[in-house]
Amino acid sequence: MKALERIFLYSVLAVLVFYVFLVDNKVESKGAIQEEIKARMIAIVNDEGQEVVILWTNKDGIGLIAIANKTATIVADMTPSEDGDGRVSISNKAGTSVALMAAYEDGGGISVCNKAGMPVVDMRANKGDGVIAVYNRYGKGISSLP
Repeated sequence: MKALERIFLYSVLAVLVFYVFLVDNKVESKGAIQEEIKARMIAIVNDEGQEVVILWTNKDGIGLIAIANKTATIVADMTPSEDGDGRVSISNKAGTSVALMAAYEDGGGISVCNKAGMPVVDMRANKGDGVIAVYNRYGKGISSLP
């Protein structure tokens, strides 16, 4: 191939690459978007191969989401409660649940726990009214409103 032919060919290829990857970014995305993905489990791993985000269904067919720290301890999860309402739990690095937001029959609720997992503050709807309760470090009630 003559030098002029190579220069022409490389120039055309460079222009095409520039157009496809830098100018018309829609070309790549049209082929990469999937309308629907179905799987029983999806896991996202970190550089060490540890699962840090997991989406899966349990044996009862209930969907679950878990987020783990770099030591593979689950520190946040979204799961249904035993009666089927939604629940979000935040855990400390030891895996102990220290904050919980949940849906109940009468409304929603938020609980804050100490490092041992004992509730110290609980706010929730109770038969349409709001309730705030405070507990000592052993989970014994100290005070509540109303």
